[in-house]
Amino acid sequence: MSWDQKNVPHKGWICDFVTDLGTPDGRCAMCGREEIRFVHHMSHEDYPEGLDVGCVCAEKMEDDYVTPRRREQDLRNVAARRKRWLLRKWKISQAGNPYLKTDGFHIVIFKQGDDSWGGKLTEVETGFSVTNKRRYRNADEAKLGAFDGMIFLKNKRSASTAGSTR
Repeated sequence: MSWDQKNVPHKGWICDFVTDLGTPDGRCAMCGREEIRFVHHMSHEDYPEGLDVGCVCAEKMEDDYVTPRRREQDLRNVAARRKRWLLRKWKISQAGNPYLKTDGFHIVIFKQGDDSWGGKLTEVETGFSVTNKRRYRNADEAKLGAFDGMIFLKNKRSASTAGSTR
């Protein structure tokens, strides 16, 4: 356990990102606790290896008892929303493609010539669009891929907005 090791700093860590394992299959590298679902990937200027830890240890390492829990709650919300994504009422375009307008995006799912499925996300405000290069076996898989792409683009936008206000 790293808390007991003298060469491992206890404070001054930064969380680079958090991963949702989907199930509590992780192990905290700081305290050794098993069964963590959300892995906080921590870095420190005096400890080049970095550590993958649970929320409680991340709080102590960052000396911040709010942000790590907020990061986990954000991931929980995304996971719950993803579970409900396919239950949403998708409209059908004139071309016969399922589409949805949500979160500032226009999302279209379409069948490819080879019977695979793809999708396109367009940011309504800017007109910026991304066409998925990945091929999916069916419309539901393409819809979930579009959800993941939308979350990625929203997080990228949030990160660039946060960076521009500093």
